[in-house]
Amino acid sequence: MLRSRFVIPVLIFVLASLPACSSSSSIMDEYSPDGLVAIVDSDSISTEEFVIHYERTSGNSGIVTDTLSALGDFLDRYVDFRVKVLEARANGYDEDPGIKTEIEQYRLQLARPYIMERNIFEPLVKEMYERRSEAVSARHILITLAPTALPADTMAVFNRITAIRDSVLAGADFGVMAGLHSEDPSAKGAPGSPGYQGDLGYFGGGRMVEEFEDTAFATPVGEVSKPFRTQFGYHILQVRDRIRMPSDRELAHIMIRPRGNAASDVADMDQRVSRVAARLEAGEDFGELAKELSDDQNSAPNAGHIGFVTYDAGLPFNFRNAAFSIPEAGSHTGPITSPFGQHFIQFISENDLGTYEEEYEALKDRVNQMPRAQKAEKLFAAQVRKELETWVDSSRVYRWAGTMSADSLIRMLASGSIDAEDGAAEFIRIGDKSLTVSEFAAYFSSGRLPQATGTDDRIFAVVDQYLDEQAISYRVEKLEESDEEFSRTMQDFRDGLILFKYMEDHIWSAASTDTTGLLNHFEQNRDQYQYPDRIRVVSYSSTSEDGMSSFIETLRNSDLEAALRSAYSDSSYALRTDTTYVSEVTGSLFDAAFDLQEGEISESTSYNQGWIALYHAGVDLARPMTFEEARSSTVSDYQMIVESEILAGLRAKYGVEVFPANLRDVILSPPETESSNAEALN
Repeated sequence: MLRSRFVIPVLIFVLASLPACSSSSSIMDEYSPDGLVAIVDSDSISTEEFVIHYERTSGNSGIVTDTLSALGDFLDRYVDFRVKVLEARANGYDEDPGIKTEIEQYRLQLARPYIMERNIFEPLVKEMYERRSEAVSARHILITLAPTALPADTMAVFNRITAIRDSVLAGADFGVMAGLHSEDPSAKGAPGSPGYQGDLGYFGGGRMVEEFEDTAFATPVGEVSKPFRTQFGYHILQVRDRIRMPSDRELAHIMIRPRGNAASDVADMDQRVSRVAARLEAGEDFGELAKELSDDQNSAPNAGHIGFVTYDAGLPFNFRNAAFSIPEAGSHTGPITSPFGQHFIQFISENDLGTYEEEYEALKDRVNQMPRAQKAEKLFAAQVRKELETWVDSSRVYRWAGTMSADSLIRMLASGSIDAEDGAAEFIRIGDKSLTVSEFAAYFSSGRLPQATGTDDRIFAVVDQYLDEQAISYRVEKLEESDEEFSRTMQDFRDGLILFKYMEDHIWSAASTDTTGLLNHFEQNRDQYQYPDRIRVVSYSSTSEDGMSSFIETLRNSDLEAALRSAYSDSSYALRTDTTYVSEVTGSLFDAAFDLQEGEISESTSYNQGWIALYHAGVDLARPMTFEEARSSTVSDYQMIVESEILAGLRAKYGVEVFPANLRDVILSPPETESSNAEALN
C-alpha cells in the first residue's frame, strides 16, 4: 500500500501537533443514527472516511485493539484539522503561487516512483519473495545460440534441442545426455561440482536469468520442459525436486589442501586433517584452530568466518549438504571433501527469511539490478502505449531518410537545426497529448543512438524509446485522476501544506510576536515557571586523552584554579569549558554529576571524537524564572491557548457536530478477537 512506501510528512506532523478540542460531553453522550462520526460545514464524515484517515495517519492497519478514548482523541484532532483547512482555503492559501509550485513539484517527484513501485517493483518483489521461500533442483542441457543469430541457424539449434528432448522422453538418462550434448562447460566438470551432467543443484529466485527461472518454477517435479530460449541459447531442463528454502546459515571453516601433487603431499594433507580432527575432538576453539591451521588465506585471519551463506549460493554440493545438515548452532562437522580440499565446517547462527514487508527493500534493491526490472518497465510502457493509442508520423521519418544522408539526418536531429515549420509540426500523439518534431529532436540529442541496420530503423528505435518514456510520463501526469489512493495522498499533502502555512501565520508567529499577550500570560502563571534545585555541571573537554588525564590529576591534587592555569599554559590539548544545569536523571552523560560531591570531577570518558570530564560546581537552589528565562516555555504555552481559542471560534463558524458514540462501529470485530474488543470498549 502507498502508506507503507511513502510518507506524507506535513499531514502527519500537523495532526500530531494539533491540540484536541474535545467537547465537554462524555464519549458516549452523542449518537447519530445514520452512522456519521462528525459533520463539518455541512460535510458529513462517515465511519469509512474516518477509518481511512486514521489508518493513513497512524500507520495502523486495522484498529481492533484501539480504545474508544484513543479514537475519540483522533476524531477531535481530525475535526480540528478539517476546520482549519477550510479556514486556510477561505484565506486564499490554496491559491498562493509558492504553495501551488511546491505541490506540483511534490506531485511530480512522488508520482513516477509511485507508478514504478506499483507496476514494476511490487509484482517483481512479490514473485522474488515467493521464489526465495522455495528451492528447485534442476538439470539442464544448453545448445548455445547468439541473440543475433539468423533464422536458419535458430531453427537448426531448435531442432537439435528438440531431438535431445525426444530422446530423454523416450528413456535416455538426462544426465548422460547433458554430459554428451550440453554446451554449458560446467556439464563436463568434476563429479559433484555444480553443473556436472547438467545438475545445477537447488536454486531459488534471482539466481538464474528470468526465462530460465520462470521455466524451472513452472515445470512440475520429474518432468522435462519444452525447449525455451535465453540470451545463451536454447535449453531444456528437468526439475528433480522442490523444497522449502533452508534458512541462511552463518558459517566458518578450516580448509586443508595438498601443497603439491606428489603422493607425499596427499599424505601430508591427511596428517594435517587428522591433527585438526583430534584437536577439535579435544575441545579446542574452532576459530583459533582456523587462524593457525586453515589454508584458506581469506577466512583464516577471521577465525575461518565466511559469513552468511544461502542454500543456493553455488557451493560444492558436498560442502553445502554438510553445512546445512549440522543439527545446531555452535556444532561442527568434517572432514568434508570438495574440489578445493578437505573442510571442517562450523555452524554459527541462522537467519530466517523475514516477512514480505521486512524483506521488501532488500529484495527491491536486488531486483533493480536485474535485467528483468528493465524488461518489466518496457512491458508496462508498451501496455500504456496500447491503451493510449499512440500515433507516429512515420512518413516524415521515411522522407528524411530518403532526402538526406544518414550523417546529415542524425546531425540535424542531434543539433536541433530544424526549420521552424518542421519543428512545430506534430510528430507523435499519445492519448490527448501532442508532441512536436522539435520536442523529439531535443530528446534525440540527449541520449545514445541505438544500434540498427538502417538509418530509418535507428530513428524509429529512438522513437520507440521516446514513446516508452512519454507513456510513463503521461501516466504520471494523469495519475491523480486515475488512482484513488494517490489522489488521497496528494489531497493530504495539499491540505497539510496550506494548513502548515496558515498555522505559521495565524498561530505560531502571531503568538510568538505578541509581546503583550506573552507578558500577561507569564504574569498570570508565574507559579508554572520555576527552576527546581539544579546541579551546576561544568564540563571540560579536549581531543587529547593525555591532556584530560593531566588536567584531572592536577585538579584533584591541587585545586581548580591551578588545574586551569596549567591547562591554559599548554596549548597542545585546547581545553574547552561548558556549563550545564541538571535537575533530574535524563539518561545522558550528565547523569554522572549525581554521583559527585561539590568540587569533585569525574574520570574522563570518550565523547564526540574527544574526551570529557564533569565537574560538580555546586547547587543552584530552586527559584522563579525571569520572563526571558521562561520565554520559550511561555511562547509554547501561549500558542496552545491562542490555538484553542481560534479552534473554538472555527468550530462554531463551520457548524461542527461530533458523534463520538458512533466510534463503537469503527472497532472491528472478527470472531477470534471478541474478547479483545470487549476490553477495548471499556
